[in-house]
Amino acid sequence: MRFLVSLIGLSLCFISPASGRDFDPKRIYQETSKAVVLISAVNRGQRFASNGTGSIISEDGLILTNAHVIFNEERKKPFDTIRVFLKPERVTGNLKNDTSRKFKATLVHYSNQLDLAILKIQNPKFSNSLPLLELSDLSRTSIGDPVLAIGHPEQGGLWTLTTGTISSLIENFDGTRGKDVFQTETSINKGNSGGPLIDQYGHMVGINSMIARKGKGGLTITDVNFSIKSTVAMKWMHSVGYSQHYAMHQEQESSPLKEKHTPTENAGIVPVPTQKPEPTEIKPEPKQDPPKEPEILTEVRPYKEQDLFEQVEDELEDMMEEMKGRIGSH
Repeated sequence: MRFLVSLIGLSLCFISPASGRDFDPKRIYQETSKAVVLISAVNRGQRFASNGTGSIISEDGLILTNAHVIFNEERKKPFDTIRVFLKPERVTGNLKNDTSRKFKATLVHYSNQLDLAILKIQNPKFSNSLPLLELSDLSRTSIGDPVLAIGHPEQGGLWTLTTGTISSLIENFDGTRGKDVFQTETSINKGNSGGPLIDQYGHMVGINSMIARKGKGGLTITDVNFSIKSTVAMKWMHSVGYSQHYAMHQEQESSPLKEKHTPTENAGIVPVPTQKPEPTEIKPEPKQDPPKEPEILTEVRPYKEQDLFEQVEDELEDMMEEMKGRIGSH
């Protein structure tokens, strides 16, 4: 079936309710938002930046996001400078204060076809110390489940929370083999790209990637958004030499963010063993519960992409001046 819509890439992240456990957006946000990051990618000397969202998936700083967040379509290659911003203890609406935890990041792997990318924070102090989001195997996920997204929508607030439901399951989205997605009416916008779609257990079920805005005849489309399934991301990571454990199905887990681990408990990415079977996906029967209206639960404190770009640009200019000074001193 061909969808007559125009798709706009964006980064975002959400949390959702589910059967078997009460959906508590406030609790889930408190437990998971520290593992959600703001991403800014730029090229030196170019008046353009790409901003999006990502999720920390290993305690040493691996981040899962969309490829279009870090890929410069104009130059047909990734941006040469990537910065990652960790969530502050308290989001105030002051851009300088809220983005003070800034770190360099490198691109590890990306796939334009699947629109997925892995980044690595460049900081030696992050050795098994970062909060993380675990991926769901989707065995308990189906149509009608409530979900939640956390991200940085353009003209909205940083680390914004919205809720909604899973509306549909779509295989081979947009004709791309293996690119299976969830359709959701959870509110997301430009800037949410690469962020997590989260279930009631605090596990990532999808990577928010696209929105539909225009249909045939130019008619406006609302509440039609798409998230790449977590199982697609897991299979892709296996294919590029990395693996990550799915989240455990333990109802007694009080928090999806693991503060302390022993080496055997580490849920971070590790090399894939040979002959490791590919993860399988169990497709549950869809629920019949009526969807709820999407809801923005965090206070909106708008930020401007240009302000963030200028902040990163100023840092690059300072670095260049410092390098010139070092060269001149020799």
